Amino acid sequence: MPSKKTIHTFRQNLTELLNEDSLTSMRNLSTSIGASDSYIRKILNDDASPSLDKIDDISEFFDIDSWKLFYDADSDDNDSLAILEMIRRMPSDMLPLVKKYLEYLIEKEND
Repeated sequence: MPSKKTIHTFRQNLTELLNEDSLTSMRNLSTSIGASDSYIRKILNDDASPSLDKIDDISEFFDIDSWKLFYDADSDDNDSLAILEMIRRMPSDMLPLVKKYLEYLIEKEND
């Protein structure tokens, strides 16, 4: 079960996305993702929790990665976000090398 902070962050980010897109209403988003007219309102009012499928549908609707709905810009480290974005864009065959390098850096820091 997600923490209260995680749920709060999700709701806050969803509210911001809706406010940024003046053409999208809660009702429009709800029906666009195949839910009842009041689904998004219920989520924002803490009367419902979205399933993983609906989280994916919401992120697809706004054309963002799902994890961004849970990103807390106020408390999460911007450098970490930038690094995650770079890693996400890397070819998958490079990831083992990056992982080994990060392990090396962490080990060196602990020595």
